[in-house]
Formats: sequence, structure tokens, C-alpha cells
Amino acid sequence: MMTVFLCEDSLDGILTGVYEAWDSRLGHRNVKLKTDTEDTMELFCEYRTVSTELEKAEKVLRTVRCRMGVKAEEAVCYAAACPDERKADAIYRLIVLGLSMRDGRKAVNCLQDPSVLLVEQLRYKAWHEAERMLGFLRFEELPGAILYARMEPPYAVLSLIAPHFADRLRQENWIIHDVGRGQIAVHRKDSPWFLADARMLDLRQMERRSDAEAEFQSLWRAFCKSIAIEERRNPRCQQNLLPLRFRPCMTEFQQ
Repeated sequence: MMTVFLCEDSLDGILTGVYEAWDSRLGHRNVKLKTDTEDTMELFCEYRTVSTELEKAEKVLRTVRCRMGVKAEEAVCYAAACPDERKADAIYRLIVLGLSMRDGRKAVNCLQDPSVLLVEQLRYKAWHEAERMLGFLRFEELPGAILYARMEPPYAVLSLIAPHFADRLRQENWIIHDVGRGQIAVHRKDSPWFLADARMLDLRQMERRSDAEAEFQSLWRAFCKSIAIEERRNPRCQQNLLPLRFRPCMTEFQQ
């Protein structure tokens, strides 16, 4: 009988599921990982719900990094950010393959394996979305010199882009809010960043802006308008370079 491990739809949840599935000693062919967002249940399967444990997730990720290399670690992290029902089991199969090889770093190159190929495809999608967010994200200054940015990405890339801003804006206090998933990344000046539940935010305070913010927004919009050439205006081309889904959170498109 197949045993299905239901894990939380997050990197830590999936890695905890990998730990539990491996530790079950049921045999890799007799286990499967799924995220708990799926509603369809299979016949003749035993289901086990996995509670996310950071310690177990960190152990698995550390093992992947040491035995399979940084490239495999990145592939696992990025693939976990994609909303795909097959990702949890594919990540598990990739890790099983890598740990069974003498040189686990070669596992990510075994694209003839369907699970490895899927992880690589998901990795590219999440990487592409994260790279776009680095350019499209817009910060606004709140009272108290706190920078605040909203985003609504289709993939869970918040934890993937936060290290970039923690490095580039090391001397700033900032918050990045993933509105759709109810998560925030918080960074205090000269301190490590961390993830938190967005329910801790006072949304009314997030609507306030510093005295200088309105002036800077007006200047930014004026700059964007001044560099535009009306005779070369091409909305269709603009949508290819800057999709409509990003614009509600971008300063230059706000009224």
C-alpha cells in the first residue's frame, strides 16, 4: 500500500515531509509526498499528515547542501515556491537520487529523470519571477523612516528576494508584504531579516506616508512621463515588458 505524506505547502513543510518519508523506512517506492492544499485523495493509500518542524527542515536542507551542492539546494528552494501539486514528490525524488549517487552534485543534471526535470522547470519559473520582482518592487516611506513595499506574485518568492534587499538596503528598516499569502519579510537596520505573519501588521499604519513621500512619488511620476515619447507609445509592447499584474503595486501607475 502506498503511504502519502501530506505536508504544508512551503519549503519548510516539504522538507519536513522529506524527513518523515525517509525516516519512515517504508521504502522510497512505497511513499509519496503531497501538499495539504490538494483535495483529491487516491484509493488504496494511507495518508499521514506531517506537522512542519523547522529543525527537521534545516537538517534536510543542510544535507542537500553538503552532499548535493549549492545548485541542488537552490533548485529545491526555488521549486518549492511554485504552485504545482507535483513539486513535493519531485523534490523528494531528487533528494533520494542525489543521496544515492557517489557524487550527489550530478543529480541536478540528470534531466532524463522526470522528477529532476520537473524540479528544474519549476526552479526556472520561480527564478524568473523573483528576478522580475527585484525590478518591479516599489518601496514607499512610512512615518518613522520605514520602507514598505507590497507585492502579489503568483509564486512564493518572498523568501527568495528578501536576502537581496537585506544586502542592498542594510542600513534601512523595511517591510515587504506578500498580500496574497499573508506573509511579510521584516528587516531592522544592521540586523538579519525574518519572515512573519502579516496579521501582526496594522494595515491602517501601512496606509500612512512620510511627509516627503508624496513629493518623491510626484517627482517619480513626472520623470516617467517626461522620458516617454508619445509618438512611440506602444501599449502592447509595454505589456510584454511590464505585465499588467505588477502595476497595482507600482508607484508610477498609481493615481
